[in-house]
Amino acid sequence: MSTDKALEKEAPNPREKASTRDKLLEAAIKLFAEKGFNGTTTKEIAERAEVNEALIFRHFSTKRDLYGAIIEKKIFEEPGIEITLETHKDSKDDALVFTAIATRMFDRCGKDPSFMRLLHFSALEGHDLSDMFFETYVEYINMLICDYIETRIKDGAFRNVNPLYASKAFIGMVVNQIIAQELFGEKKRGKIDQEQVVATFVGIFLNGIKAC
Repeated sequence: MSTDKALEKEAPNPREKASTRDKLLEAAIKLFAEKGFNGTTTKEIAERAEVNEALIFRHFSTKRDLYGAIIEKKIFEEPGIEITLETHKDSKDDALVFTAIATRMFDRCGKDPSFMRLLHFSALEGHDLSDMFFETYVEYINMLICDYIETRIKDGAFRNVNPLYASKAFIGMVVNQIIAQELFGEKKRGKIDQEQVVATFVGIFLNGIKAC
């Protein structure tokens, strides 16, 4: 009996199945971040995960399924920006809210720069992952921040700006700095005072939209 047939007949152990799936996801994330999507084969993913290559297609029938699983893992493996915003929004302490958002973004990307590299490879090579991430998560985060800004406009605390564009402006400042640090080596060239970076960005942003 071949190995593949033996695998098909053997009753799956849920823990082993989850473990294999996690191994494959971790291996795929690391390899895609190192070599890009075009430069990574399923054989290499299987070798890095130390499993049979055929198992990849038992867990992920298409590449899109694999991309979707990567996004789901990255979004849900720890509390994200939405939790931070939900925690502080009722305080209406604008400096606290935006400081918490920026700090969470820097912390998450600092702990896992591979995902930022992976998203850039995806965009440059024309794969679906970056589009899926922006459609499912980035747009959602933008709308949450947009809703907060809109509420503060109604409160009279912020000027009557376009709340969606204001949200994108704030996220853009933080993301640009993360790209400089994690992808272009700014972090390696010298120590970065993250608290000062966050305080500066939040100050510039709030000074720009606060009502006179």
